[in-house]
Amino acid sequence: MSKKKILIVDDEKDWVQMLITRLEYEGYQINVAFDAVQATMQTLQANPDLMLLDIMMPAGGGIGALKNIRANAKTFSMPVIIMTARGDKETKEAAEGLGISGYFVKTADTAELLVKIKEVLGE
Repeated sequence: MSKKKILIVDDEKDWVQMLITRLEYEGYQINVAFDAVQATMQTLQANPDLMLLDIMMPAGGGIGALKNIRANAKTFSMPVIIMTARGDKETKEAAEGLGISGYFVKTADTAELLVKIKEVLGE
């Protein structure tokens, strides 16, 4: 069975490295993008099973990237879990309006995120 592919999109390199370590340990194949433009390109190139998408980042932000992904026929139904340092209601509602699979407020404890990832991927 091939590994599930996860695209991490976040401009916080320490957070990304921590997630890579945790998710590779769990057996996932990881791709990374650091801004909204890279996110769109990586989604088309890597064809991930799931995207973990930060909201606050350069080149259009997470909502911009999510709109681009939803506008493309190849990627419009890809599962996306939003990750954010600020859990404000407006951002959550905007993301939910674009059909996200989950919403995670960043903490040092990634156990909750891992549970959501497995749930979304049907594992």
